[in-house]
Amino acid sequence: MVRKKSIVKAETPPKEKPFWETKEMSQMTPEEWESLCDGCGKCCLMKTGLFCIRFTKMPCPLLDIKTARCRHYENRWDFVPDCIKLTPENLKSCRKWLPRTCSYLWLMQKKTLPPWHHLVSGKKNSVHTMGLSVKNRAVPFQADVRLKDFIVQWDDL
Repeated sequence: MVRKKSIVKAETPPKEKPFWETKEMSQMTPEEWESLCDGCGKCCLMKTGLFCIRFTKMPCPLLDIKTARCRHYENRWDFVPDCIKLTPENLKSCRKWLPRTCSYLWLMQKKTLPPWHHLVSGKKNSVHTMGLSVKNRAVPFQADVRLKDFIVQWDDL
């Protein structure tokens, strides 16, 4: 009698969950915290209004609208003293200034990161290819303009 060999499948270890699913924001390293930013640049658009905040397509003077990145991120306060550094501690108080697609807001609301986020897709440009950044939508910075003339109604704000 011939015995058939039984195939024993090797157990694959369970996939480790990513840090944003296992850590509270206050437990993240500075590098992990910074990596949550999807690089859309929408938080760097100027806003207008006191009670009802409205986004404009006018960027901060430091925002490169071709890349949606700050030209002087590390020392931005030397140029724009009122630039706000987003932290786990001030996230709730800053939420009205952030676009609804902001990954910090998503995680604060206990949502998972969207599929186009670079930490999920593995592609740094996903936010741009999905059309969810300021790239090709913001205008070049101009001083001394009426911001209300630049108000936008983008679905992703």
